[in-house]
Amino acid sequence: MAASDEERLRRALRLHLAGEADAAERAYRALLDDPALGAAARHWLGFLLSQRDRLDEALPLLEQAVAAEDGHAEWHFNLGLACARQGQAEAAAAALRRATELDPSRYFYWTNLGAQLLRLARGSDAEPALRQAARLDPDCPDAFYLLTQALLQQGRHDEARRCNAQGVLAEPPGKMPPIAQAQALCELGRMEEARAMAEDWLRRQPDHPVASHLLAAFGGAEAPKACAEMYVGSAFDAASRSFDDDLARLRYSGPQWLADCLLRQAPAPKSLSALDLGCGTGLAGERLLPYALRLDGVDLSAGMLMQAQAKGIYDRLAQAELRAFLRSAKMSWQLIACLDTLPYLGDLDNVFDWLARRTEAGGLLLFCVESLIDGGVDYALHHSGRYRHAPSYLDRLLSEGWRVLERTAMPVRDEAGCPVAGEFICARRLGKANFDQF
Repeated sequence: MAASDEERLRRALRLHLAGEADAAERAYRALLDDPALGAAARHWLGFLLSQRDRLDEALPLLEQAVAAEDGHAEWHFNLGLACARQGQAEAAAAALRRATELDPSRYFYWTNLGAQLLRLARGSDAEPALRQAARLDPDCPDAFYLLTQALLQQGRHDEARRCNAQGVLAEPPGKMPPIAQAQALCELGRMEEARAMAEDWLRRQPDHPVASHLLAAFGGAEAPKACAEMYVGSAFDAASRSFDDDLARLRYSGPQWLADCLLRQAPAPKSLSALDLGCGTGLAGERLLPYALRLDGVDLSAGMLMQAQAKGIYDRLAQAELRAFLRSAKMSWQLIACLDTLPYLGDLDNVFDWLARRTEAGGLLLFCVESLIDGGVDYALHHSGRYRHAPSYLDRLLSEGWRVLERTAMPVRDEAGCPVAGEFICARRLGKANFDQF
């Protein structure tokens, strides 16, 4: 290759790097027929056109370049990215695979290969590629998050949760909230480090409700029988604006189960007095409304109640703690829903005593809990900050004045993409129904 030919290519590359795209394109095109430089010119022109979103023009050039000279890992990598952007996952995976064969030292070759295999639902093939990426760069959170997806595709939920936690801890300092970091440490069994974070928070902000609750959840203090009101109120006030979107992202199954169960179990439409306990933004209330002659809602969070009020579906909304509301209420209801609320209460004995008093004979109670699979106790505070309840505990609570109509074990929602085991229960209050007044 003549020195002048090399200089022409270097000049085209300099123009490209300087952002002079039109001039660089002309310079590359002038070299396409050069016997020595044609393949390189095709690659760099294809790369430039890909950067300019001219993918239909870019792909043939990139393919021609690797066909002429197969030994450049970067060329295969750029071809793989262009194919991926065109939705050609199979071709992208093949090109990226070849890039890793030629240069296995680049972690981002492996992460991109894994991502394309995931698009093809080939989690078991993606897994070794992503593990290699994590080995090459243990500080790369993307490798762990993609590996989490690969494990989820294979149904390996426990491993996926731990892998996601590794991704959280690999994030740059300050990127993730301290709560997420501490809970990730718990997921990895590093409880002492999690407790140290909560203790440090309390030293800086004594009596902070969230820090105090998390310290108990992490095993650094005796677990209370229920979440503190200030903890629940502050947490949900902070989440209220994005709550509906957040629960959709977490695949929260409560509202759909409620709608399906009511379709099977509820009497005629617009016939019941209904209470939405822990109403939040009104996700459950929207499903209760078709059956409610009157619909009341109660929640501890003012922020949540503002969102619920804006939907205009409730006849009355009250800001109160659930147990206090049930104790002070002057009426009873024919339909009570309590979805995704009991996980913030550990001891449910008094709650069910008051639910029995506030549910009319023959009335329906629909609720869900997160399941405590083992442990030999009625309930336990999980490091998520929520309580989980044993099925045997629910058996005892429901044996006193209730007839279970439906009881379904199913995920309540996802955490880190993994299902959180739960139970959804519909029970009828024993006694003769008298709904004529409604």
